[in-house]
Amino acid sequence: MIISKDKYWKTVRKKEQGKNLFFIYLDEVCLKSDKGHKLVLSEQLANEVVREWSADGKLSAIKNSFFTKFCFSATDITKKERETIFGNLVEYANCDPICYIACEPTKLHLKQKNFYSPLIHWAENFFSIKLNIGTGLLYIEQPPLNANIIKKYLEELDNFHLTAIHELTKSLGSLFTSLALYENAVSSELAWEVANVEDNFRIEVWGEVEEEKQKKNIDFDHFKDLTKILQMI
Repeated sequence: MIISKDKYWKTVRKKEQGKNLFFIYLDEVCLKSDKGHKLVLSEQLANEVVREWSADGKLSAIKNSFFTKFCFSATDITKKERETIFGNLVEYANCDPICYIACEPTKLHLKQKNFYSPLIHWAENFFSIKLNIGTGLLYIEQPPLNANIIKKYLEELDNFHLTAIHELTKSLGSLFTSLALYENAVSSELAWEVANVEDNFRIEVWGEVEEEKQKKNIDFDHFKDLTKILQMI
């Protein structure tokens, strides 16, 4: 556990520990997570963490750097926390936005149908489930068996992959879109377009507010970093 509040190390390096996995060393001290676990990372992730810990700045800022924060979170997940994530993701599936297609205006209805229908078919085929689709804002109850099937899939994932899917789902607002991206069934560009189809339509009609544009740019940058992680784990 690192206690000092200030950067005290001179060198940062990765060291292979076998099976193409790496530890990170600050001088001669192995970098550990907040809960005292050694980070065991792929080479690409290790390179990003080395880069972040080589930067100048306070320890708190470095620990909050994107890749470091992700690796710490994934490394420190407990069994109880995994169960909580399973529950969160199943809840997303129970009210996934792709299952709700607006009745009107017609242009939005057609846009959503064009974007959502292929993802609905993909999810149904991938999980061998049936998704109930509706219009408007009323809650649509999904078949009870869906939750068990999706949970079993998630239980097979290690902590890094589970964390990546959880963060992607929060970013996109849709578990099925995130899983389609994770399984290489859609591109990152299409996944982002699907997640923002309603906002993009509203902007077409009413224009864009500068503050909203800035927030959307920040959210998109975060999403792009998450897609990079998919290539590293």
